[in-house]
Amino acid sequence: MPPRRKILVVAGNLSHLDQFVIHGFFKELSEEAEVYLTLPEQDLETDRWREVSRCLGDSVREVVGFGYSSRSKVTGYQIGAALTYRYRKTSESYHVRILESFFGGFELPMQIRSRRAFSILVKRRAELARRIVHEFPAMIRGTRIFFWIWSKFATRRVEAGCSLSSVLEKCDPDVTVTLMQRQAGFVIASIDAGRKLGIPTLLIPYKWDNASSKSPLIKTPNRMLVYNTAIQDVCARMHKMSASTVVAVGSVEIGTGKETRIDQASALVPLIGATLDTRSSANWLLALDKFFGSHAQQIVQENVKLVWRPYPTADENNLEFMRSFAMAHPRFELDKDIEASVSHRSSKITFAQTRAAYDRYISMLETSNFIVSEGTSVIVDARARGLAVIYPAFRNNAVVGCQWHRLNTSNHLKGLRETTGVFIAEDEVEFERLLNDFLTNPRRVPPDNTGEHIFVDHRSYVRRVLDVVEDVLSER
Repeated sequence: MPPRRKILVVAGNLSHLDQFVIHGFFKELSEEAEVYLTLPEQDLETDRWREVSRCLGDSVREVVGFGYSSRSKVTGYQIGAALTYRYRKTSESYHVRILESFFGGFELPMQIRSRRAFSILVKRRAELARRIVHEFPAMIRGTRIFFWIWSKFATRRVEAGCSLSSVLEKCDPDVTVTLMQRQAGFVIASIDAGRKLGIPTLLIPYKWDNASSKSPLIKTPNRMLVYNTAIQDVCARMHKMSASTVVAVGSVEIGTGKETRIDQASALVPLIGATLDTRSSANWLLALDKFFGSHAQQIVQENVKLVWRPYPTADENNLEFMRSFAMAHPRFELDKDIEASVSHRSSKITFAQTRAAYDRYISMLETSNFIVSEGTSVIVDARARGLAVIYPAFRNNAVVGCQWHRLNTSNHLKGLRETTGVFIAEDEVEFERLLNDFLTNPRRVPPDNTGEHIFVDHRSYVRRVLDVVEDVLSER
């Protein structure tokens, strides 16, 4: 039996801990290791932390705050933005992020040099100019010569404003586990501190796409733990890491599997949005409304409940569009948590509210017939439970940033074409065929647990992480 290891978990934001606490990660980890936790000092002064700490109980031996200045935070994000421009030619995902930063919401056709595109850009020239001004610093910092010089000063600024090095010296762990949403100052500082002190660093991008769609890492950890083997290959290339140092371990939410039976399902069909611009979902929502409004579908629609769950947002313009669209199309019921901006993704609610919202979200999934979803992590959650997923990505009149564009360019979405139980609808005809199929013949599609898309095996998520810990420590 391996010795009891001393593990320091590093989080740059209190909300990063949500799913790990909800799913008992720290409790199980503490059964086999000494667990330490470090968070920004300002987070430890909040009511939310007091809630979370009560849930953690005695599973964490010590909690240490680290200094994290606003300058360090901002500089970390600047490094990430500059890296996206610097390496835009190495990944279609980065290229798409840049296109969306300039043209998102413009309804710009894929043929950017077309007459129609030119006409749109002329009409939206004021907004385009504002976006160019906003992106200009990142563009300059991302140029080859400037980046080489600027990034050295920037990383030093990040490390100077983030006191993780002193935390690692004090705790002296065998290994650190850093939870990452995107390239941020604390991620850079934790990896750098580990290198200087000879402490291995494990990096966990805790969402499906976090490792492959944001920006390449300026400093690489000893191991990166990702959702599946498809992302594993992508991340090794994008972050210039060897294949053996990027390890597929699944996700804390799925654990050893969550498959449900069709006899547990109701006639509920969730409609999931994936973009901040809620209006971009209108094309397939209108097609769905038309489908249920047709005379041929009167029998199957009687008991079907369509719950529209757009991407969580606090933006009033998007919220107003949601409400007005749902009012104009009463066939759709707007998800109450999304409408009230209290979904489990919100960082502005209490932890108890987050846990309750997550439970409602999971209950919705597990009692669903199937789901209609754009490219979001809900697809992973649904497929792990055996739910069929219809992905509406209409090719006709495709515009920059639309679902068809993302499906064909985003690294984490490309594999959906080969994912068991995910059905791509590239036009309304195929969309209607799939809807009719799953409404008239309700069924589950067992998840493909080979690891390529849904990583599940006999081990718990914590056990998989600990196995990687032992692997990396064996190299010392």
